[in-house]
Amino acid sequence: MKQPLLFEADPMFTNRQTKAVTFRGKLDLPIHRWYRLTPSFSPTLADDIADHFSLSASDLVLDPFSGVGTVPLCMKYRGIPACSVEINPYLHFVGTVKTRTYRAVENIEQYFSDFMKVFRGKLNTIPFEDRPALYLAEQARFIPRINYPERWWSKGNLAQLVCLRKLLIERVEKTEAHDLLRMGALAILIPVSNAKHNHVSLTYAEKPLPTVDVAGVFEQQLQNMIADLRAVLALPRSEVTIYSGNSKKLSQVLPENGRKVSSVITSPPYPNRFSYARETRPHLFFFDFIGSARAVGQLETDAIGGTWGKATSVLSTGVKPKNELIAKLLKPYIKDIHHGGNLMAHYVTKYFNDLYDHAGEVEKVCEPRCRLAYVIGNSKFYDNPLPSDEILAGIFNHFGFSLDRIDKMRKRQSKSGLHESVVFMKRG
Repeated sequence: MKQPLLFEADPMFTNRQTKAVTFRGKLDLPIHRWYRLTPSFSPTLADDIADHFSLSASDLVLDPFSGVGTVPLCMKYRGIPACSVEINPYLHFVGTVKTRTYRAVENIEQYFSDFMKVFRGKLNTIPFEDRPALYLAEQARFIPRINYPERWWSKGNLAQLVCLRKLLIERVEKTEAHDLLRMGALAILIPVSNAKHNHVSLTYAEKPLPTVDVAGVFEQQLQNMIADLRAVLALPRSEVTIYSGNSKKLSQVLPENGRKVSSVITSPPYPNRFSYARETRPHLFFFDFIGSARAVGQLETDAIGGTWGKATSVLSTGVKPKNELIAKLLKPYIKDIHHGGNLMAHYVTKYFNDLYDHAGEVEKVCEPRCRLAYVIGNSKFYDNPLPSDEILAGIFNHFGFSLDRIDKMRKRQSKSGLHESVVFMKRG
């Protein structure tokens, strides 16, 4: 007869269901569902790691790749202090708005209701169904400054979005309720666009989306947000902070002489050429989180890896391993990747050069017995496998973090040989 366990077993981090690893795990969760970012990971995974580490209110958790704020949001409603760092100004806004504490929900709901009356009233004066081009010409200065906006939105939907954008920009007050309105508007940009989530990256539909009731989509989003704010009112909470900055410069971004980090729970960009800057272009330009296409290219270049826009020209000039450690870790793989193409070999080199800089900064901000959990996927380049999880562990080992274990959580594209892992490491 099997003996009962005295304690519950640790959460399992191998052979997990897709929903327990990926963004799909947040689509029906309060606040987490406010914005879909396909390469973000599941709140269930963040919570399971917190349980595995036995985290409490005496800890300080860091997510240096905050994204949409999954980790700090999970920690907030577990009563665990947390902070995170995000380089993308739009995603920094998303994480900040999602992790604030909102108490006067009735007042926010009334604010939303009052705005919707104004918005619907304005829409009634716009010929967006039969002559949207006329309105767009009259309001040209309120069209987002993204290249070819008509590629993203059909004219009827763009006219309605321009009306919404104009109303929100012209409002003088900069309150938390106003930020929630802006969050709601940003959340519907893709659902009313010609883009689709058919792949990890956004793709354009073969046929443009017909004119839809943008006000109706927006109002439903606002109603969902109010329901979510009510759902978390009674939960315990701690204050969390989302810092704007680069994870390669953590010691400069986090408060000087601040509290040391006891745990890191994060998921860096995978070495798979996914571009967060490219993926969030409509959002970056909708409320002018970024000023120009050149600035988007610089954002991509400054991020970990980077293969889009300006970053491509940087890679084309050649990138060498920044030290003997990176050269040694990449040696078994980089030659075969070079045979397929120099650009990708340079990309892989830059990616791990950047991770080296990041790991050195983690060492500076962590307390002596800090524990790390890095969620990362491996890659293939011209059919040559790249064990990103093992290379990451080798880099952190150089800075005094020993490897506990690497748990392969799930297969990606079942017959491809790709997988996602969580790399557990510790210091001391």
